[in-house]
Amino acid sequence: MLSPVRLSISALNLCVGVLFIFRSKVRRHGGLRLALICLPALAVAGWALKSAPEPGDWPVHAQVVFVVGAAIAITSFLFLSRNFAILPAVRDIVVRGPYAVVRHPAYAGELLMIGACCLCAPGFDTALPLAAALPMVMIRVTAEERVLASELEYKRYSKKVRWRVLPFIW
Repeated sequence: MLSPVRLSISALNLCVGVLFIFRSKVRRHGGLRLALICLPALAVAGWALKSAPEPGDWPVHAQVVFVVGAAIAITSFLFLSRNFAILPAVRDIVVRGPYAVVRHPAYAGELLMIGACCLCAPGFDTALPLAAALPMVMIRVTAEERVLASELEYKRYSKKVRWRVLPFIW
């Protein structure tokens, strides 16, 4: 059954796939250690979806939160454009669009999507992925910023845009 959640997942996957193909060359890799540190954060969204009921059975409020999260992530990826990365690396620094508000807006969208999975069937089983995602995203952001901070442009940007994922919180 076609649902807003499934359409959002498809749009997100299409966006990531296209950006992955056309992305620019890496100026500096984060290395194997930082890549391994980031891997658990990549899996937690899949865990959240697997823990949730089928998307067609979600309540409307959970679907709305998921679609909003996906829209934030997709918009963030489109602003990144050819600078999109899956693992820590330095390409060009993007400072416009949602990146003018927070330094890692795609993770805000991802956390909303994971939160939506929890909303669709509140309970211990569905809350675990969100509880795991919060520290994993924090670790991933810190790892990415370790690599990005080697660039003077990023240092200036991080002083101008104070918040990493959530304005006024972190």
